Amino acid sequence: MNDTDTETAWNVTGKLGKDLAVVLGALANQKRLQVLSALLIRPRLFGDLRTLTGLGKTALSHHLGLLVKADVIKQTGRGQYEITPDGQAFLTVISSSYLESSRYEQLQSTRTKRYIEKIYALRKEKEIEDLFVQVVELEPMRVASFRAFSASPEIDAWKKMRAWAQPQGLLDDYNKYPVFGFNNPNPSPGQKEYGYEFWIRMGSLFKGEGEIEARDYEGGLFAVTTCKPWEEMQSDYGKKHGFLESWKKLVDWVILSEKYEMDTSRQELEKPHDQDVPFEQLVLDLYQPIKEIQ
Repeated sequence: MNDTDTETAWNVTGKLGKDLAVVLGALANQKRLQVLSALLIRPRLFGDLRTLTGLGKTALSHHLGLLVKADVIKQTGRGQYEITPDGQAFLTVISSSYLESSRYEQLQSTRTKRYIEKIYALRKEKEIEDLFVQVVELEPMRVASFRAFSASPEIDAWKKMRAWAQPQGLLDDYNKYPVFGFNNPNPSPGQKEYGYEFWIRMGSLFKGEGEIEARDYEGGLFAVTTCKPWEEMQSDYGKKHGFLESWKKLVDWVILSEKYEMDTSRQELEKPHDQDVPFEQLVLDLYQPIKEIQ
């Protein structure tokens, strides 16, 4: 900024500041800007401006008086007003500057983001509208744990569990001795081997036997849905991503819920209806830990 620019700025902010404040003050109101925008199109009668702004007679008269005092509009007849050349110039410059400002850009960005989030939420709701979800509570339980790490750990871990549990009749009643499973650890990209762990609920006095570990699980609230793994793994989604789409939909259901949120402190679970059926007939209940939003 050179000396001339500095002097001009000083004149505006100092000597002329009071009058500038009158003009800017007249413009710094949403209703008055609405009046100016209407008059920018054509002159208006007092009654027309009342209809456009929704203001009462006294309120509108007050706003019009401020705009006339700032010389941005003028009264041309009984109850008729029009915008002045100065009013047009002020409105044009202010509008142009605002539309080029970072504030406007940020506001538009925020609005766009909110719009995208809304559309995303609506799309997700459409995707999961056919998903039947129940909210259930599991009581704390002691379990016998069986784990395998291989290219087919579900099969290997199940063989270990069945060899121990079946002779004891523990697999004859899935309601009394429910079975749960989960990845441990999850598959890694480019690695064929991963882990899977099965649990079978036992009595509170179970202490473990040899390599069979006893573990305690705290239970809690879960969002639960049912799926058929074989069908889902044959779908385009299953082939592309390598996991059950129902898990993704269940997580989306929780995210969109207004009452619940994810509880990442607890283990997700898969509960087979009957693990000994062929994979093509296997049915799983998926348990996503949740908690009520505080």
